[in-house]
Amino acid sequence: MHSPTPHLPPREKIAILGGGMASLSAAFALTDTPALRERYELTVYQDGWLLGGKGASVRNREAHGRIEEHGLHVWLGYYENAFTLLRRCYEELGRPPGAAMRTVRDAFIKHSAIVVGEQTPRGWEHWSVDFPETSEWPGDGRPLPSPADSLRAATAQVLRYAMDWWTQWRSALPEAEDVAGQLRGLLKHVLALQASVLVGRAARTVAEGVGTVLDRLRVLARRDLESDTQLRRLWVVLEYSAVCLIGLLREGVFGPDGDFEALDELDFSDWLRKYGASEMTVSSGLVRAFYHLAFCDGGGAGAGLALLGMIRMFTCYRGAIFYKMRAGMGETVIAPLYEVLRRRGVRFEFFHRVERLELSADQRRVERVVIGRQATPKSGEYHPLIDVGGLPCWPEQPLYEQLVEGEALARHGAKFASFWSDWRPVEQRTLHLGDDFHHVVLGISIGALPFVAPELIAASPRWQRMVEHVKTVRTVSMQLWVTTPIGQLASNEAAPVTTAYRVPLETWADMSHLIPAEGWKERDGVRGILYACGQLGQGDDPVSVDDPRAGDRAELEGVARGILEEHLPHLWPGGADSRGSLRWEGLFDPEGRTGPERLRAQYLRVNAEPSDRYVLSLPGTQKYRIAPDESGFEGLVLAGDWTRTGYDLGCIEAATMSGLMAARALGAPVSIVGEVPRRRVEPKVALPRYVDRPGEMALRSPYMLEEVSMTALVLKARRDALGALLDRYLNIPAQGHVRYVPAAPFVVLAAAFAGRAFSGDPEHRRLGYMPETDVAFWVPAWAMRPGKGRLIPDRLVWFLPHVFVSTGAAAAAGREIYGFPKSVTEMEVRRSEHALDYLSVVGEVLARNTPETCGTRARILEVTRSQATPGPLRSVAGMLGEVLRPIDSSGAWASSLARSFTANEVTIAFLKQFRDVQHTDRACYQAIIEAKAAVRTLRGYGPIPGTFQVSWGDHASHPFTADLGLEPGGQKALAATWVDFDFVMEPGREIFRADAGPLHSRPHAEQSHHR
Repeated sequence: MHSPTPHLPPREKIAILGGGMASLSAAFALTDTPALRERYELTVYQDGWLLGGKGASVRNREAHGRIEEHGLHVWLGYYENAFTLLRRCYEELGRPPGAAMRTVRDAFIKHSAIVVGEQTPRGWEHWSVDFPETSEWPGDGRPLPSPADSLRAATAQVLRYAMDWWTQWRSALPEAEDVAGQLRGLLKHVLALQASVLVGRAARTVAEGVGTVLDRLRVLARRDLESDTQLRRLWVVLEYSAVCLIGLLREGVFGPDGDFEALDELDFSDWLRKYGASEMTVSSGLVRAFYHLAFCDGGGAGAGLALLGMIRMFTCYRGAIFYKMRAGMGETVIAPLYEVLRRRGVRFEFFHRVERLELSADQRRVERVVIGRQATPKSGEYHPLIDVGGLPCWPEQPLYEQLVEGEALARHGAKFASFWSDWRPVEQRTLHLGDDFHHVVLGISIGALPFVAPELIAASPRWQRMVEHVKTVRTVSMQLWVTTPIGQLASNEAAPVTTAYRVPLETWADMSHLIPAEGWKERDGVRGILYACGQLGQGDDPVSVDDPRAGDRAELEGVARGILEEHLPHLWPGGADSRGSLRWEGLFDPEGRTGPERLRAQYLRVNAEPSDRYVLSLPGTQKYRIAPDESGFEGLVLAGDWTRTGYDLGCIEAATMSGLMAARALGAPVSIVGEVPRRRVEPKVALPRYVDRPGEMALRSPYMLEEVSMTALVLKARRDALGALLDRYLNIPAQGHVRYVPAAPFVVLAAAFAGRAFSGDPEHRRLGYMPETDVAFWVPAWAMRPGKGRLIPDRLVWFLPHVFVSTGAAAAAGREIYGFPKSVTEMEVRRSEHALDYLSVVGEVLARNTPETCGTRARILEVTRSQATPGPLRSVAGMLGEVLRPIDSSGAWASSLARSFTANEVTIAFLKQFRDVQHTDRACYQAIIEAKAAVRTLRGYGPIPGTFQVSWGDHASHPFTADLGLEPGGQKALAATWVDFDFVMEPGREIFRADAGPLHSRPHAEQSHHR
């Protein structure tokens, strides 16, 4: 005998707009378990034929299948979230033994040599540093060292460095032998401290001690530091480290209330000057290197983010400070993610350009997404990857043979996917809320938001401030294939990553390890590969509505030629002729061109597309970013390195963290390593005292209800409708901080008759009592919590979407205090003993929602009871077991729900909100509330015989069928029970309170563990 097939609720549809690293990370987290894949249906909409965003790369089939990148991509050793995600992706990918890049360790190589350029009176000089390597690898999920631990380690290292400096140079400063003793004593003091107490007075003591030592050394260093390169560099490292340490200790950043964001109002260089750094240090290659690595030379960088980034870079890396990929970013990272996600059932709609997001009439939610479809796959699905040397790779242009419009596209050229392309879409699609998506993940970068999301920007001052203040900058990249091994050409044979040279090609890297991946043979003549990249402008050039690419390309070719001809001897002395100019024949060119024409055989790129521009971290701008779970629009979450994650730097790690946060906002249980707590606004004053007004009846809780007789009728309902109801009234307002799901495919219609209802507050108790009748639909729901890779039920709650009462006092207290959606109605009730025989609820209704519809009084609900018993009497517990058996084979859920009917207490969940007086489409207060109703006296309970018919009018103002998934017009109850008891409605607690913005800023009273 076959067991019945479980009835699975429809999956929630999520539209992911854009295919960059943040979007793919969100998709990975949202499909990471079978339970999540049953719950969500994901579709990624991607412009053109490439995934990867700023991490995209292709294989040029017309140029030996060589790798062509968006830029120079080197991963840092503290990218724990990105490495963890990619490691798990490779494990699931399951490439066979012997396959190319089978594991993450096969896909990356450690790199520890960095060279910083410094321009001195003697010209450009190299500053080489080799960082220690270990056998560790990032990506095993271990937490990063805490800021306090990093500080303690850094403090000890600074003092050790000072002692090394002193030991090396004390022969030149014999009169200051006592400084060594002072250094040793301070170091001993620091090492004896626990990281947890390196705050407050201890922090000030250490800061004063380091400052005193630094001042003494500064006075004693009488030699001309500029005349001795080694001495100057030692001094710069010592002063820089000591000043950072002093500043962080004095700012109290590492204490329990540490806040890096508070430092971001100052530029990093100005912050260093604030705590005593000399101009020699501020203008050194050490500091300039950060500005160049973050593409913020000229525009500046927030001090907090710069410090946090450098602390993680130097003290939190595992194994090596840098990791180079053994192939392009496209085949190392993006293709494996695509393959795994496709296996999990994620649908990829290539050639779908998002044109605009459109809001609902009340501007609360994204209701439509308009998309231009650029091409039509012949088979219905486009397969984007090609094989190059055993690796799935992205081609340099679409696979035209798969497309109906392939011949036309080939004639038009691959640039059809550009923002400025004149290729007309073959079709315009509109995705609709409810039909095509329930949630949207906006993974398109901020440079394109003014073009695709103008309605959102116009509707939200926060979005307006974000696009105004969070800037982007064009970047450039160059890849050179050379005919001589780099070791014979460069001034440093360690194949370093070099930076802080001449803008706009200020960062260089030897990438000759890619020669095997590109398949070059000895006879081909390629002996080395060089990458260079940098910024073009300072972030003050807005995205143009006209096509700037031709001018940018010409500008880049001119810059590249100038650097290669005029500044080559310092960087690449082995490639220069006797006059110091480039030996052009050193560039590989299969067509044999001469002179600067050989640049045409190289790969030069300007990243001017709106989504390709690098997102800057300018001083004072972090506060304008919007977090992934705080878009301000229902059902919309954000993903990208432009969002507010607390680690707001343009890098793969920030993009991955943002994607994980977006997935968490939609209910996926994720763990984020190194997450920076977001600052919360603390109340400046205590809550004001409520002003009681006679007759208002908003009495203080708790509420006591005595002599209560309740009849509860169980009605079968559709789970998908209940899920949508909980989303609309609880989950979307909760912004991912807590999630409720239907506990069973039924609702309870409860009619309760209380002889006495009064306030349990001592002062308000004396005001008196009133009888009260309540009729309400109760929806059982599980409040979920993260488990091992999935969400699991945490506690049973009841949500009441429709409540009707007999008195204004009941309505006032319920609405004002808790958030019950109560309305006052007329009720006719007939009862016999414990059973309800007849109930009629009459109130104000709107039959339809049109401007011409006039409100009237009509019957909202009617309950009739027949004494005929067609079958055996069913208890609630028995009924629940029967209804839930297909999805609850153990009976645990049915037992839990059955007990809730006679439990000593139940938990009720509410959406409490008040409409803003000025912005009437907004809430000046909105929160998710939970409160307990506890039984004080239970006099009896039991099943009720007979048949109950519940009928309703399905008025537009009371859409029971649509809201609750009930049958049109009415239906019979599955079971009925009675309960006689007294109970107390206890004070509630805030599970989540929405941020009302700068005019109404308030703290969250309680943060759920789902945060």
